[in-house]
Amino acid sequence: MKIKMRKSIVFIIILALILSLTACGSDKKDDDRATNTNTSSTPTTEKAASLKPGDAVADGDKAKPAESSKIYGGADVSGDTSTYTKGDDVISGYDTLSETTMDLGSSRVYSAESKMASSGEAAPGSIGGVYDVYDGAYADEFEIPVRPIEPIEGDIIDDIDDIILTPIPVIQPKAGLLTAGEWNDNKNFDFIKKLLADGQNYQYKDFFTAWDLTPFNRLSIKCTAGQDAVTGANVAVLDEKGNHIWKGVTDHEGMCYAYYGLLDADMMPSTVTVSSNGEEKTYQVDSADLIDTSVITIDLSEKNTAAKKLDLMFTIDTTGSMGDEIFYLQKELEDVIRRVQADCDNIPVRLSVNFYRDMEDDYIVRPYEFTSDINSALSLLNKEYADGGGDYEEAVELALESSVFEHSWDSDSIKLMFLVLDAPPHNTASIRESLIKSIQKASEMGIRIIPVASSGVDKNTEFLLRAFAMTTGGTYTFLTNDSGIGGDHIEPTIGEYTVEQLNDLLVRIIEEYIG
Repeated sequence: MKIKMRKSIVFIIILALILSLTACGSDKKDDDRATNTNTSSTPTTEKAASLKPGDAVADGDKAKPAESSKIYGGADVSGDTSTYTKGDDVISGYDTLSETTMDLGSSRVYSAESKMASSGEAAPGSIGGVYDVYDGAYADEFEIPVRPIEPIEGDIIDDIDDIILTPIPVIQPKAGLLTAGEWNDNKNFDFIKKLLADGQNYQYKDFFTAWDLTPFNRLSIKCTAGQDAVTGANVAVLDEKGNHIWKGVTDHEGMCYAYYGLLDADMMPSTVTVSSNGEEKTYQVDSADLIDTSVITIDLSEKNTAAKKLDLMFTIDTTGSMGDEIFYLQKELEDVIRRVQADCDNIPVRLSVNFYRDMEDDYIVRPYEFTSDINSALSLLNKEYADGGGDYEEAVELALESSVFEHSWDSDSIKLMFLVLDAPPHNTASIRESLIKSIQKASEMGIRIIPVASSGVDKNTEFLLRAFAMTTGGTYTFLTNDSGIGGDHIEPTIGEYTVEQLNDLLVRIIEEYIG
């Protein structure tokens, strides 16, 4: 009897110890999870299917909806009931994503509707943070933007609950973040001429001649009416046989830069004709006018009295390589357009936004005609996203053809075309010919091409873009690394320049051309 009683007591003690250890392990598990910050979710197939291009999702524009989620490193935490803390927001074991109504500009935040592990009651909470825009492609996994903190040397992490997770910081795109500079080769022509004569480090001429361009010789022509500059005057340069070798339009300073040797360095100008307000004057060119520092001044009887109006165009590369900056650029350009519209409220403004990619993409060129409905044009601007491409070169020549030849530019307007890109066109004979025709027509119409060189531009592309600006009376602008946004931005081969906020710089340039 005593033996049986002792056995019973021992059994009870052992059972109590087992139950006690089990409870401690469970408590420890719950405590660990109460301080863990990993985020896991399992979006439903229905939610994934409902997402479309333009919807906001986590983990940048390359995140995709799917039916399971993993943290970085590949550890599967789907269905985990751990707690994620972001500021004052706490979520417990969320398992579905739903869209909130929080307004954060063009981005949106997804919230979690979770089931509490203990009660099963719904407990909505906010993930917090801003996520980029889903680009329309699909993948097998939807990755949560978290990263584990590196362990202290010597520690062994063998359980997901031992990893502390922290959200990856995301910069909310807004105006005023991107930085840029400007360089006007027409106003610094002596600099580029010296550069072209210096072949010690680079054969700079080769960057131009590779595109069958020779913008090395020009006439500087200024049209005045007494002390006033004559804007919008039509200028033609003819050779000795009377053939037109260059056409242009004077800018806000009454200047026209005629690159008479663009196609053939042996072409020589003989006569310049200027027409404005029904008046025409002819000027005979002599050898002194061919000196780089010379300016031909042609005085007319009156300045242009026509009311000012602005045709403003943005032609934008939307291939995949622009993904690091496209959302920031959209905010910057929207701010620029709004500010110009407000500053020049007495001047009619028409806006055209155009997008291009490359062959075999969803589209090659997506053009939109000029409109005075600025809001509708901005909505078109903001819904585009970066995708496609595949190689470095893009369909720049087709974008230029469309922008110059296939849009209804007003004949009497101030015409500015901002070409936003990070890569050159393909270099073939037909493409080079297309580029030259577009440049010549843009100059003849008075369309100022103003490139905005983004991350990834190389020296070859830099000089091609500078040729676009030089020959059309535009100016070269370029993003810089000062913002810390996007990939690396090449340092241009220029003189001293000032780093500015991109939106401020573009507004300044536009309003300078308006005069």
